[in-house]
Amino acid sequence: MQGALKRLQILMGDTIQILDHMEVDPNLDQILQHIKNGLNEENTKIAESTNNTVEEQVDKAVSMTINLEEINNLVQQLEASLLENYKHSTGNEINQYEQMSLEEQLEQTESYHNKIDYLSAAKIRENINRMNEVLLSIRS
Repeated sequence: MQGALKRLQILMGDTIQILDHMEVDPNLDQILQHIKNGLNEENTKIAESTNNTVEEQVDKAVSMTINLEEINNLVQQLEASLLENYKHSTGNEINQYEQMSLEEQLEQTESYHNKIDYLSAAKIRENINRMNEVLLSIRS
């Protein structure tokens, strides 16, 4: 159980770190802030649950799974918007843009920034899915 909680803390910390480095358009900032706040709250709960009984940890895992589902819905909204921004900035030619060398990509600042934001959101979604797998192991 302690190993699962430690894994959850690591995933949560990595995900929050990604969020802290993201800079999105003002119209998406509110969603980003809700995601950050939600994950920070869940991270606090994890830190507080290390001395709980097994039953209490299972209860918290159930609650956290529900909360992560809500957060994941926001992440998916953010990811979809960031993908649209990325597509738009490349003239709907993402594949062609990604075939360029890194130096050429960096020269197109807006497209590169949009690419990184989109990939960051995708990584956050993947990490939340991994957190849910850990929570499932705690509940089992």
